Amino acid sequence: MSALEGSTGPKPPLACCWVEEPDGTRWLVPGCIARLHDADAGACTCSTLADQLETAQRERDEARRAHRSLQSWHDAIVATVHAHPDGARIMKNAADRNAEC
Repeated sequence: MSALEGSTGPKPPLACCWVEEPDGTRWLVPGCIARLHDADAGACTCSTLADQLETAQRERDEARRAHRSLQSWHDAIVATVHAHPDGARIMKNAADRNAEC
């Protein structure tokens, strides 16, 4: 697991890249520690496109699992409230309070 997984802050570029200005000057946007220390280093340690795709798919799958879990929890709570003898009144009160916000 990388240090960036689970982070909510900004992420660095996914791979090193050179940016060229209209006047011809170039500057490096490092995506890995190797290039950060030596812009001309031949051994860039950035993730390959395949690695990036695998990471994106894993993050997508984790998000889907989290969503399904929350949806199941929500559905169980709503079913329990509706099964309560005062369920309709409870749901109406909740909707009324939400409308006031």
